[in-house]
Amino acid sequence: MTMTMENIGNILNKKKWQPKLDSFDGLPVRPPVKQTRLYLDNEYFEKGYAAAFPDSTTTVYCILAKYAHHEKQICFPAAATVMKLGGITNRSTVFRAFRILEAYSIIAIIRRSKGRVPNVYALLETSHWTSLNSLPFETVIQGIRKPKTVSLKQGQQSQNPPYNSGTDETRNHLMESDKEIRAENIKTAKNTEPIKGEISKGTLIMLRGYYEESDALAAYSELQRNGDASPSFSALRGLLKQWAREGRIKEKKPMTW
Repeated sequence: MTMTMENIGNILNKKKWQPKLDSFDGLPVRPPVKQTRLYLDNEYFEKGYAAAFPDSTTTVYCILAKYAHHEKQICFPAAATVMKLGGITNRSTVFRAFRILEAYSIIAIIRRSKGRVPNVYALLETSHWTSLNSLPFETVIQGIRKPKTVSLKQGQQSQNPPYNSGTDETRNHLMESDKEIRAENIKTAKNTEPIKGEISKGTLIMLRGYYEESDALAAYSELQRNGDASPSFSALRGLLKQWAREGRIKEKKPMTW
């Protein structure tokens, strides 16, 4: 029999009913075990993480705990789902929370770059968490806010180390091939007809995460020559992915924190 709020109020107002030190007999307390109930480790509060982190970060962590498999402790909710359940209106707030939790080894992230497939998150054991004493929260925030820079030195494509393994001869060969492809794309972009409408800065910034700027500009010119006066981001990404499959250009590895 379900007990309504009015029934509970009546019980509390009865003079005969008095709570004991270790029991609230007569009230509909939660059952001791519930598979769909999330839980957070006490250390999250006892060691000061909840006090140090923004409220939005704790909200995000709670939502990850809600979705985590009760045995494997992994989950993969989409950012839009986290925003909806947590009442968060800014997408960047969600990803900042992920980075904060990851920086302290409270969670681990497998980032997936294909399409719109969500990342995979694992909630880690408390003994592996990084303490606030060894890594001050202000240091983490400064690292998140600091813009990533790319070296302008010739041959330096990004600040990340090469991802491919193998001999020096193999890597040198790939670098030389990459330079030849890049030079051909730049030459193609410069020799095309004048661009009628310039590529937007926002589109260019998003594409830089996956491709070189010269490749993006070459794709923009190619689409314009084929009759698309103002190519969209999806059209550009589609053509660039096609070129990558054909081996004409290289796709960048997604940047991780």
